[in-house]
Amino acid sequence: MMAHKAPRNVRIESLRLFAIVAIAVFHTFQPLFSQATDWALAGDEGARSAAAAAGDIAAIVAASPVSVGALGFINLFGAFGNCVFFMISGYFLIPRCAQASRDEGYWRIQGAKTLRRAGVILISVALYALLALAIGRFITPLPGISLHETGWLLGGLEFIWVYLAVMVVSPLIGWVWERCRARTPAALTLVVLIYLVNAYIAFISPGDAERGLLEWRKLMSAVSYFAAFLVGGLIARRALHPATGRRARVAALAAFAGALCVEIALSVAGHVDILVATSFKSTSAISCALAAISLVACAQPARSDASRRNALIRSAASSILGFYILQSMLYSLWRGGMDLLLADAAQSIGAQDTVLCICAVLGAGLIGSLLVVAGFLAIDHVVRKPLLRALRLE
Repeated sequence: MMAHKAPRNVRIESLRLFAIVAIAVFHTFQPLFSQATDWALAGDEGARSAAAAAGDIAAIVAASPVSVGALGFINLFGAFGNCVFFMISGYFLIPRCAQASRDEGYWRIQGAKTLRRAGVILISVALYALLALAIGRFITPLPGISLHETGWLLGGLEFIWVYLAVMVVSPLIGWVWERCRARTPAALTLVVLIYLVNAYIAFISPGDAERGLLEWRKLMSAVSYFAAFLVGGLIARRALHPATGRRARVAALAAFAGALCVEIALSVAGHVDILVATSFKSTSAISCALAAISLVACAQPARSDASRRNALIRSAASSILGFYILQSMLYSLWRGGMDLLLADAAQSIGAQDTVLCICAVLGAGLIGSLLVVAGFLAIDHVVRKPLLRALRLE
């Protein structure tokens, strides 16, 4: 980043940082949510009770519909965080490209900027791929990480490659955006159609658990993030009055509370299948809506403040790309530690006190997630960011 650029809006950077934490929390609890809902859907109370008595955390959680609903709410965080990432990119890039599209030499200038953005992404992936290979070779084995396997670089980084593709086409999107008179209804119609298809996938045709990279349902994840990118551009079109931001912040809190209540209500009512569908993979309209209202709430510029806290927020938020790559490539490393942490938390209480046991597991998972975030952000701060600065890419 050039020194003469104005500081980023700390509210948006705070949202970016919250998205990092949301993604980490989602990944921490996603296996537990999947196992707990499997128990709830099976309906075999005898087998569940026996498994709970033996210390199975998912079986213990499944005994409490409220807890299953709370995990359903947490399961929304993955798509929420990813949508925030794309929306913020669209919020800045679409209007910037649209405005510049009338200038002479637009395609040449945007081509250079696109190469720069792509360079940041590709160098970041290459750097952390080398780090993961080194860890697997000299410190501890990392299953699936080797020069002879590609899954960790392709499917494991699907989100990163989708982001790269969106960055590549953003100049074209901006060019079309500037020349489309009905851009708002056109973009909204496209977003609605995308999420109607997503609803069909989630509620009617989820397909197999394992999907190929080019399976059409899998591709809808990429299309959904493109929709989030467009939503960011739509939000940027509105000149937000301070009062709008205040109302949006209240509405955002209400929306999160409402989503939590809906997830718990579905679980308590026994509609666990619908609960699962509402947060199915990357198709969740609820997650997208929460991301959009959160961005509206944070888009109003904050007062200029050069405090250490704001500087720390901006620095940490700028590592979201590095965090995502690290948490994907080193998944087996932190996943094992997280599973042990959750198991120890459950064992310290025991299945006889279900409520306290579940609270301990949730608390341990949240703390563990924050530690993972802090660790990966620290690594990114001393490994990737200095390299990008040395290459004059930041």
